[in-house]
Order: sequence, then C-alpha cells, then structure tokens
Amino acid sequence: MPIQLTGLGGFESGTVISQLVDLAKKPLREIDTKRVQIDSASSTLSAFSAKLTALKNAAIALSSTSGFTSMSASSSDTGLVATVTGSAAASSYSVEVTELARAQKSRSDAQSSATEPLGQAGDLTMRIGDGSPVTISVLPTDSLSDIANKIAQSGARVSAGVINAGGSYRLSIQGLDTGAANAIAFTESSGLSLGFSDPASTYETAADARLTIDGLEVTRATNSIADAIPGVTLALTKTTTTPATIRVASDSSALKTKLAAFVSAYNDVVGTGHAVAGYGSTKASSSVLAADSSIRRSLDRISAIATGAVANATGDYRSLSAVGISLSRDGVMSLDATKLEAALAKDPESVRRLFVTDAQSGATGMMKTMSDAINDLVAVKDAPVKSRIEALVAQSKRLVESRTKKEERVAAYEQQLRRQFSNLDIAMTRYQSMSGALGSLTNINKSG
Repeated sequence: MPIQLTGLGGFESGTVISQLVDLAKKPLREIDTKRVQIDSASSTLSAFSAKLTALKNAAIALSSTSGFTSMSASSSDTGLVATVTGSAAASSYSVEVTELARAQKSRSDAQSSATEPLGQAGDLTMRIGDGSPVTISVLPTDSLSDIANKIAQSGARVSAGVINAGGSYRLSIQGLDTGAANAIAFTESSGLSLGFSDPASTYETAADARLTIDGLEVTRATNSIADAIPGVTLALTKTTTTPATIRVASDSSALKTKLAAFVSAYNDVVGTGHAVAGYGSTKASSSVLAADSSIRRSLDRISAIATGAVANATGDYRSLSAVGISLSRDGVMSLDATKLEAALAKDPESVRRLFVTDAQSGATGMMKTMSDAINDLVAVKDAPVKSRIEALVAQSKRLVESRTKKEERVAAYEQQLRRQFSNLDIAMTRYQSMSGALGSLTNINKSG
C-alpha cells in the first residue's frame, strides 16, 4: 500500500518508490535477457553435437569390411528365402529342402459338448522333450473348455483349444516349438480317458527341418537356419521339388544408401554450423555462438579429413574426390554415383581401402579417421564442443546465482526507501505542527 506523505501536502510516495525500484531492477532484466541467450546457445550447441554424433555413426557404418562391402542374397525358389544377416562372402549354393520343421499336434477323443462337465477325474501329464513334466488336474465338473484353460495357464510350451468338428468336440494340444526334440509325451492317470495316451491322438509329429546344401545334409530344429551358410539366414517355407540356387553377391545399392546417409549427415553438420556461427554473408543465428571457436574447429577438422588423402592407401583411389565424393566451395558434400560405380568396377579393393582400415597395407581408412576425430570433438575429456557446452551451462548457473543476490538487494532497497519516506513524512508532519504553533503565538502577540 503506497505511503501518502501528509506532511508534504498529500505527496504520493508509492509512485516515487516504484520508479526507483524499477530503476534498481534494470540489472535483473539484463541478467534475464542474457540467461535466455546463454541457455538458447547451450541447446543449439548440444543439437550441433548430436549432429556430429550422427555423422560419426554414419562413418562407423562404413568403417568395417562387412559394413562397406554390403552383400545381398537371392534365391531361385520363392519357398526358400535367403537374407544376409552377418559377414557373408560372395558365393553360390545349391539347396534342396526335403522336410520342414514341425511342432507336434495332438487331439482328444470326440466329446458331445465343449462346455458340459465330462465327469472324469484324474491327471493329464505332459512332458516336452526331456523337460520337466507338467501335470493338469482334471475334476469331474471340468469340461473340455475348462481343461483347455487349465493347460493355457500351466506355463507349458503348448497351446490348447477346443475344435468344433460339426457336432463333436475335440481338445487340441499343439507344441509351440518345432523340432523332434520338442515332441510331447502324454500320460493319463486312472479315471481319465481323454484319449491322449493313444499314439493315434498325435496327427502331426514334431520333426526337424532337413535339407542339403551343396550335397551336405543339414538338420535343424527350426525353419530359420542362421548357422549353415556364413552370414546368411535361410527361411524355409516349403519343400523344394528341384534344387534352389542361393547366390550371395555384392550389393552396390546398399553401399550407395550408406554413402548417401553419410553425405546427408555431413551436410547437416555443415549447414547447422554455418547457420549458427555465421558463414560468409550469412549472419549468425546465435549472437553468443557467432564465430564460435568450437564450431569452427569442428567444421575445419571434418573438412580436412573429407578432402585429404588417406595415409598409406594404395591403388588408384586415395581420396574421396577420386571416387565421386567432393566438397563445394561452401563446404557442401555431394556424391557422384556414376563416378563411384566406375571406381568400384575398376578397382574395388582400392576403393575399399579408402574407406576401411586395412591392417596389411597400414591404410587408416577414411571413415575410422572421421569417427575418431568426431569423438575427440564431442566426447572425450576437454573435447572443444563438449567443453563449450559445459562452460555455457556453468555461465547460466552463475547468472541464476547472481540474479538471486541482486533480487535480494533490490528487495532490501525497496524496504529502505519505504522506511525513509515514512520517517520523512513523520518529520515533516512535526515540522508543520511546530510551524502552526509558532504562527498562533505570533498572532496572539499582534492582537495583544
């Protein structure tokens, strides 16, 4: 509530105090503005760091022989699907599938209802392969549906359900795992006669997949075979009538996709760095990061690697520009797919050594050099980008602490002003009282 100085003829002290306090708060507003700029710069630099990490990952994807030499697998039979899932070499295989892996399927004797009590009591025991037996206790009040539910809740690796065969009902039990080792053995105790003890209840036995690869017999428990052909997974969906041909060959389209991802990640870093720190006639989007040394250092480092020659590389191709990857004057990277295809056709090993570390020749490999350099920029102790982000965070923290102290001083200053004006009002009121009394005495003397 503003103080009205009655001794000063109704002077409003609140207006004066507000103006003085507002003037004292100017440094707080300056701190707030500065902190917004610092926090924004910190977030922007963190985003720039993330883009550098994305470029690092794109480089890592091309830094190994398996990553650079992308392979694909094809099959002459649609019932046999081949996929490269590891380090595969160019090759060809003749494959015949004689039997698919199966899970066991069994069913009970026919019953007249799925939901009526069977009036049977006893234990149905299931043993899958050499695993521990699972026992289902059947009560006289249980129906086929009740037994199916108990099996489902038992935790056994089987599924159970009731089949309606046009007026008669059967309890179906099927294994969840294929392979002869997952055959199900049933035992019914006295008082229970569902029919599972009869071998005839099993209408599809558990079986392994059987095939030949270049004449060699192969047996597996599943129809997905990942350990027969190095680096290739076979998915069997049907038996073959004639041998199928599996071919593993170099996949240039996959390599182009990885290189395109690398080029895109590189340009994302350059574009962001130029926009944030400024470049040429482009003004920096962040005043705090204008001409920032950590950004400039990062851009200079990756540019030097991208345009330089690979140490100890041999053959016709020793730099990225030689295989169609070049930088424009403003640092933007581009990929000439035609030039790359020609280089791969002429000397694929020389191109590979350009990207991949080669222990035999001592070539460091462009992509490992790039990923290591980015790691030094953003991840290790005292990395320039990382250190700059930490410095901005620390600066923001100091501004918060400084604002808190200044805010406390402003609050104390306001209280001081209020006390001073209050004291002034009291003093002026007394002065006016004394002045009035003196005036009265003067008037009395004149009248006397």
